[in-house]
Amino acid sequence: MSALASQTINDPHVQLRRLYTSLLEEQNRFDEFKQLLSLYPVTDEDEESEEAQAVRAKLNARISEWLCGHFDGLSAAQVVLWRSIVVEERINVALSPWKESNMY
Repeated sequence: MSALASQTINDPHVQLRRLYTSLLEEQNRFDEFKQLLSLYPVTDEDEESEEAQAVRAKLNARISEWLCGHFDGLSAAQVVLWRSIVVEERINVALSPWKESNMY
């Protein structure tokens, strides 16, 4: 494998784009992704619990399968963010392009 190809596979932005594409192309993958995210326990603790680590490991394993093994894995912070967006359907409205105050 060339250095450029290896660098592309390890680029986190490329990996996330591949995840987005995979979730958009396969409804069953999105459904499973959402289900696994819903199992991830969110607490006020700074440390990730063993249960949370296990759920995140399973989620990362499934994503790696969907992307044919080329995925470094989501961090605990990324899982919490994905969970808030996908499961809890929270989007930062202040940054939303549809918010009226962002109109020209």
